[in-house]
Amino acid sequence: MNSLDVIERNAFMSAALPLLQLITHITGLKTSFVTAIDWQQQQQMVIVAQNSGSPLVETDSQTSWSESMCNLMINQQLTATSQVKLLFPDSRGAAAGMESFVVLPIKVADETIGTLCGASEEKIELTEHHIASLGFIADALSLQLKLLIDTRKAEAKVDSLRDQIENLAALANTDPLTGLLNRRAFQHRYEFAIKLSKRTNQPLSIMMIDIDGFKQFNDEFGHETGDAIIKIVGEGLQYIARSTDIPCRVGGDEFLLAALNTDSEGLKLLAERLKDFVKQRSSQLQRPCSLSIGIACSRQGAPEELIRFADEALYMSKASGRDVISIYQPD
Repeated sequence: MNSLDVIERNAFMSAALPLLQLITHITGLKTSFVTAIDWQQQQQMVIVAQNSGSPLVETDSQTSWSESMCNLMINQQLTATSQVKLLFPDSRGAAAGMESFVVLPIKVADETIGTLCGASEEKIELTEHHIASLGFIADALSLQLKLLIDTRKAEAKVDSLRDQIENLAALANTDPLTGLLNRRAFQHRYEFAIKLSKRTNQPLSIMMIDIDGFKQFNDEFGHETGDAIIKIVGEGLQYIARSTDIPCRVGGDEFLLAALNTDSEGLKLLAERLKDFVKQRSSQLQRPCSLSIGIACSRQGAPEELIRFADEALYMSKASGRDVISIYQPD
């Protein structure tokens, strides 16, 4: 990839335009422009051009490097000439009406990434002073472009590091198999939900889910099928969860869902949808699976005890023959 690819086009033009205007002022050349060279494709493209007379060169115009005036000049070890039509009669420059042409390389980290050029239909003899001045301009442009490139690379590195940090944070908080929150991340959000429930006097409910006969299913059909079932339950929880709900995979075949401003009956409706989703999706496997679910609501006890209450309700579901939803009832 050419070094110019890592900077924005507008930034390049902003750096080049004042210098192109200076070239016209110093030399009298009516056209000045900056090119980028793609060495892999052997192509040269005009990044930005300024024409104070007839437009000899257009921005975005392209040519093969072999046919480029820059290449012809460099091959003849020329920096400037006022005899384009005589020296290069078959060139694109001569065809465009050029008589004078000057070219200087633009380098970044010893890599020639483009050229700084001037051209005119008139014969303009450039002195050593002119060439030296243009050399300073090319160096200044190289420095500006290097700064732009370094800035873009630094920004890209910062963005990459930020993405890595976000990915690591997601890995630390997410169950890799289902994409749900893990137990630690759930606990953090659940504690906030408890505080919000108390402050707003809204009910907070917990659904605890267990896959019926999961160990037997794993032993009979293998861990790959077992993982497929866990993923289905995870997808089901994401399907039924509302924006304020907190779904989680506790571990193994156990899952939790916390729901603010929802009582036991409201959460039972979500549980029914989850059971239907899992039965339908798992019907494509060797054997459909079912869920046992326990539900508890803060109206039946302290919010801090809801997970324990939901666990007791889950135990009742399993004791009732599984594939059952039970709601915790205090003694």
